[in-house]
Amino acid sequence: MTPSPHSPPWTTATKAIVAVSFLALAVLIIWRFQDLAQPLVLALLLAYILHPLISLISKRLGLPRGTTVLAVYGTLAVAILVTLSFVGVTTFQQVVTVSKNLPGWFDQAVELLRALPERLPESFAIGPLVLERDAIVPQLPGWDQLAAQLFGLVRPIFSQGGSIAANFVSATVSVLGLIFLVFVVSIYIANDIPRIGRGISDFAHDADYREDADRLMGDVSRVWGAYLRGQVLLGLIIFFVVSIVLAILGVDNALGLGLLSGTMEFLPVIGPLLGAGAAVVVAVTQETTSFGLGSVEFALVVLIAMVLIQQVENNLLVPRIVGDALDLHPLLVMVSVIMGASLAGLLGAVLAAPVVASIKILGSYAWRKMLDLPPFPAESAPPEATSQPSSLWQRLRSLWPGAASQMINSTTTQSPPTPYPLQFTPIYKDYLWGGRSLETVLGRTIPDGMVAESWEIAAHPNGETPIAHGPLKGQTLAAAKNLWGEKLVGSRNQRSVEQGKFPLLIKLLDANKWLSVQVHPDDAYGLANENEYGKTEMWVVLHAEPGAEVIYGLKAGVTPDGFAQAVKEERAESALHRVGVAKGDVIVVPAGTVHALGPGVVVAEIQQNSDTTYRIDDWGRTGTDGKPRPLHIDKALDVIDWTQIEPGLVAPSIAPAGQKGIGVETLADCAYFHTERILMGAGRSYLGECIGDTFEIWAVLSGSAQLHWGDESLDLSAISWVLLPASLGKYRLTALSSALLLRVITPQT
Repeated sequence: MTPSPHSPPWTTATKAIVAVSFLALAVLIIWRFQDLAQPLVLALLLAYILHPLISLISKRLGLPRGTTVLAVYGTLAVAILVTLSFVGVTTFQQVVTVSKNLPGWFDQAVELLRALPERLPESFAIGPLVLERDAIVPQLPGWDQLAAQLFGLVRPIFSQGGSIAANFVSATVSVLGLIFLVFVVSIYIANDIPRIGRGISDFAHDADYREDADRLMGDVSRVWGAYLRGQVLLGLIIFFVVSIVLAILGVDNALGLGLLSGTMEFLPVIGPLLGAGAAVVVAVTQETTSFGLGSVEFALVVLIAMVLIQQVENNLLVPRIVGDALDLHPLLVMVSVIMGASLAGLLGAVLAAPVVASIKILGSYAWRKMLDLPPFPAESAPPEATSQPSSLWQRLRSLWPGAASQMINSTTTQSPPTPYPLQFTPIYKDYLWGGRSLETVLGRTIPDGMVAESWEIAAHPNGETPIAHGPLKGQTLAAAKNLWGEKLVGSRNQRSVEQGKFPLLIKLLDANKWLSVQVHPDDAYGLANENEYGKTEMWVVLHAEPGAEVIYGLKAGVTPDGFAQAVKEERAESALHRVGVAKGDVIVVPAGTVHALGPGVVVAEIQQNSDTTYRIDDWGRTGTDGKPRPLHIDKALDVIDWTQIEPGLVAPSIAPAGQKGIGVETLADCAYFHTERILMGAGRSYLGECIGDTFEIWAVLSGSAQLHWGDESLDLSAISWVLLPASLGKYRLTALSSALLLRVITPQT
């Protein structure tokens, strides 16, 4: 039914009243049903943590998402039961012991510290190291009062840490009904996560804010994904490492202390302190010690072991697993953890940091919109590593920066090479629809057998092109990106630097047979389902046999229900729009467009850095294993853009005259890439400059050219590609013979 065109718009006052009413209703519902908040949040967190694994399995095996969800959750349940059967009872008993006795042990530690100067010998040895008492314990008047005041300040933290652990373990073991509820609700949420992201994006699209919504969802998802999944992995690692190390040292209740330390990993800043402090307190108060050491010496050994574990974690594991996900000041993180604990206990403390980081992202967006500023300004440089100091030594060092700087000698490293133009060694893919046209038509030297794709410039998990020359020869594009960062990709692509991705992927495709009828998701759906961005792409036809065609969009009159029925009845071909193509034609394929290359077509493909494809029809073929290749019909129907009805080829627009004797056509100008085709006569030169905002990719489609920058030069011939770093500066491209080239940049957002 078509909405009435006479519906009057709401006034500002009406909008305000409705907004406040909905807000009040939401607050009332949350307050009235606050008891349900905890299981719902836990269910949502569990679904979110498992989402990438579910998406990966579903994609690789071609299974329906619902089946994959049930399989993953079933496997998780079995794994938990098996783990509890072997170590659960012992670990639980030790955690309860630690939690109950920790306050008493703390009092004993206070008394021991008060009498420390009298109880210590004049000197004692740890292996070859001899320590003098006067060098360790300050000879201050009122030492016992000072010790009492110091422990009086920190005791509440340790006591709360013990009670949190005890309550957490007790709740986990005793409230089996809650666990069952969390599992059941989480299964439903995990199955519907793709629809949630899609729904938010579609809702924002109605108000023309889809791009903003996708950007915000991506930024928030990056924070939560890196933090939660990273903390889970770190917690497991710390649990095993601490348990093993403390058991080797002979510390009582090693498993319980290991679980406490692993659980405390979820509390930024203070969590590692609680875990290490508990281990030291247990060591200093236990009746028997190892290695013939006294209680103080033994506690010192345990402290050193915990410090070393934290150093390894924060210098090797944290940067690779969590990174700088929160980008919050350490004081703000600590305050948010305390506030979260006071509001919602352990769950509030765990979620406080990512919640505040998300509020920061959304608040910054809202503030800039209110001031009519660009909502997502490009930063001039990658953010410094200002995340909270997580290791014990880092926290101590922050108290005495002068002394620490004198004690630590910085290690000098060799300076990285200056960014220079990069060429790459292609990666060839032997999909069943390929042939030998890259050799017979383009003159490439390719491997024996069938070659379907040549990945020319790629930094994707499914293919990383190695650098072919210069100081970085043999390293990958991803390595160059990690080394140079914004100097390579430019300030427009700062988001790509933060997320560890290169924005684009360049390919050559040889379609000797029909490719599968397929569709690619947009960013919102791709991030929600595949943990990577969507895929908008474009083709420049390099060769086409007479009568060659491509499938591009849907026929007029095709509806979602009608197409779904046609696919079910294996007559999807009747709904597909075919377009004849010839050499030089250009086709832009936005995400959501049904498409397929036809036989006899060779194209250069410029696309988002994604490898997610949903097959709708594969022409009844079988793979190399003799079985039909998997289809992804449900996901395809979710992402198809039903407005792509009989689209046409690109009509290149002539760019304004700039440099004499050079013809420039604009082929594509979308949110992800801007592509120009440039015709240069022999001897003509294109003068350009990479000023730091974007990299440039140049391709020589025919003829030959020479690239000059600084005092260096590089010869280019058809068909070759070169990547110019954003910080390269001025360059000159001279046609050695009449040449046809492509120039690709990322647009200003």
